[in-house]
Amino acid sequence: MKVILLIVTIFVIILFALSMIRSIRSRQSAHRLNPLARRFRKAPAAPSLSEPGGPAYELAIKLENSISSDWSHALKQRVLSEHPNITELEYEWRWVELKRFFIMCSILKQVPMFSRAVDEIWHEMLMYTHEYQQFSNRFLGQMLHHAPNGEPSIPMPYERAWFDLIYVELFGWNYHSAQIWGAFFRNPLPKEELELYRYPIGGLEPQSRFNAWAYENSPEARKAIDKILDNLQFRIGIAEEQLTPDHKMDFRNTELLLTSAVFFSFNDPDNFVNHMVPEQQPDRKDTSSCTSSSACGSGGADSCNPDCSSGSCSGSSCSSNSSCNNSSCNSSSCSSGSSCGSSCGGGGGD
Repeated sequence: MKVILLIVTIFVIILFALSMIRSIRSRQSAHRLNPLARRFRKAPAAPSLSEPGGPAYELAIKLENSISSDWSHALKQRVLSEHPNITELEYEWRWVELKRFFIMCSILKQVPMFSRAVDEIWHEMLMYTHEYQQFSNRFLGQMLHHAPNGEPSIPMPYERAWFDLIYVELFGWNYHSAQIWGAFFRNPLPKEELELYRYPIGGLEPQSRFNAWAYENSPEARKAIDKILDNLQFRIGIAEEQLTPDHKMDFRNTELLLTSAVFFSFNDPDNFVNHMVPEQQPDRKDTSSCTSSSACGSGGADSCNPDCSSGSCSGSSCSSNSSCNNSSCNSSSCSSGSSCGSSCGGGGGD
């Protein structure tokens, strides 16, 4: 009897040990599949959606009021259950960035999804079809589409340049946000497009990057776009006068950052990336960017490489997923993914 009891005890111990080994290996594997896990272990709490008084503040309030607390809680529980490699802190950061992405969709006609990490949360959100449709109608007044397709990888440096400018205008720059989206200001804005915004015109030109549908139908979006346009015209004026920014680049200085981005896009686009380097940028090797991926609106694709942060790639020279991991591409931005299709849940009359 004692022998049998001993055998059973040994067997139970072995099973427990094997279970612990599998659990440890599973966690290690999960962290390997989530390149953000290490970077967000000591991250601070996720920031607020928008600062009071900022150009996006009223849109942020409207967005928060468009998402029920029950749905928000259910979504969080689903994500953490379906993606055990995501910590609660990391989820909160991803969730804030997704909501910021939605705000940008009410500002710009086309907003490619440049982050696999954010897109994962968006996909889970789409599983709640009824709630998602209600949210879209409350926030934008029409459906905010996400429609991946099988288009080949297409570089999107100009779309990324506009994304960077508008994102920082609305929310400022943050190191951890850059870990999620990839490095900011690796691509100059096209000078010919900046010329469109040199003078106020009392509305939006048909060729404008801004969301004309939201401009006409959302007072909050109109107010934010008008503020952005006023600031853009001011910075273009500085660029035309060639008043070179005489301060060392500091990504925490939003005004210097935005003014410099417009100035060097206008006056020295070939060397833009060399000018837009902060005096001190922590862990710079981990802040590369994707310049194309899936899109809000129709016709996008869902393919931003999660390993893009391992190296920085340059413009069209890196146009496939595999090249994102090639650290020899060392100047600008990773351009894997596909193009954005039509407007970002808006622009219906465009």
